[in-house]
Amino acid sequence: MDRIGVVGASYRTVPVEALAAAALPGDFPRENLVELARLAGFSELVYLGTCNRVEFYFRGDTRIHTNPLLFHLRRSLTDLTDGGCQLPHDDALYVHFGRSAVRHLFRVTSALDSMMVGEAQIAGQAKEAHEIAHQSGLLGGILDQTFHEAFHLAKRIRTETELTRRPVSLVTLVERTLHEHLATSEGQVLIFGAGEMARQALRLVRTGDSDRRVIVANRTPARALEMVADDAYAETMDLQEAIETPPAVGTIIAVTSSHEALLDRQRIATVRDRLTEGQELLVIDLAMPPNIDPSAGALPRVTLHGIDEMHEAAEINRQRRLEEMDRCEKLVEHQLGILRRHLFDRALSPAARSLQKSYMEMADRAVRHSFSKDLSHLGDGDRKAVERLAKGMAKRMVQVPLKGLKGAAWHHSSAVIDGFMKGLDGSNGFDEDSEE
Repeated sequence: MDRIGVVGASYRTVPVEALAAAALPGDFPRENLVELARLAGFSELVYLGTCNRVEFYFRGDTRIHTNPLLFHLRRSLTDLTDGGCQLPHDDALYVHFGRSAVRHLFRVTSALDSMMVGEAQIAGQAKEAHEIAHQSGLLGGILDQTFHEAFHLAKRIRTETELTRRPVSLVTLVERTLHEHLATSEGQVLIFGAGEMARQALRLVRTGDSDRRVIVANRTPARALEMVADDAYAETMDLQEAIETPPAVGTIIAVTSSHEALLDRQRIATVRDRLTEGQELLVIDLAMPPNIDPSAGALPRVTLHGIDEMHEAAEINRQRRLEEMDRCEKLVEHQLGILRRHLFDRALSPAARSLQKSYMEMADRAVRHSFSKDLSHLGDGDRKAVERLAKGMAKRMVQVPLKGLKGAAWHHSSAVIDGFMKGLDGSNGFDEDSEE
């Protein structure tokens, strides 16, 4: 974990224009991503670029320091993009190494560092970035495993906490409410209005049901016709006609600028009564003042959501998301501990194999030496028993230094394991046969 790092900028550190300037071009070749890793001295590299952040996650073969890292990264990006990619000045960049870098990745992929905490898009964007790096041959080691742990953590936070289950934006609230209703309702959708919010409402209907019949009622027919021009399942209706004789629908969305209610309680009751028995009428009134008589919400089989109510629900959800943050941060720390143990076991495996090989070779040499000296009188059966005993003792004894090595590395760093391996192969310049 010590050699993992991240260099980046986000909405927290720079304006959106600076993020756009720092992003890799959309047509940046994958082979150039490989070349970037080579020039910057990375053995693994993942580039994550979104509208809110530009980040380079990497792993180096040796420990990398901040100043040379930024120098080589800037120069490499400039060369490979012909000056098209310009990182912000150093003070606007964040640089993390080791545990801090991994914690940052965990918080990013779990949407704890997002502008809208708990948003769902970032996990998919991180997975796409990971897949591009994998296909480019830039993963396959510790950074790869770290990203998989990050995705596992994001899933845990999504399923074990309330962080992502409570919409905090008006659009998301409307979308969820609308989609849940469309899944059980067979009726048409009536939209009052043809402004931007009405267009957004039509888009939300389409994301939930691409061929649901929609009627757009507006005072200006031309605007309504323009709104449905590219929608084969939508038609228009005169606003006054829709008010006086509402069509048979299962959903009403009202977003006009009228200063008076368009539909009173009785007309809402009339629309409801035209539905199949047991079907509910959903009314979403996003106008201010209301387009729908608020008292209609008290009618049986009518669900009315007004804009004040939805804003209040969004604020309650925002507060509850913040309350979940402490629980999410504890999950981050727990997952960091799990990853650290996995990486130590991974780093320790070669040392364990080498150490066991050394112990077995020493035991074998000692036994053979004894067979040629003081144990030369033993028969085949006794010799095999001695060999089994020596091998068993070697296997048990190797656990003692391994336990000490693991403890030292855990309390200090994995560099202890690297030093130990160099000592085993003699690459530290120490001659075990020499004596002072």
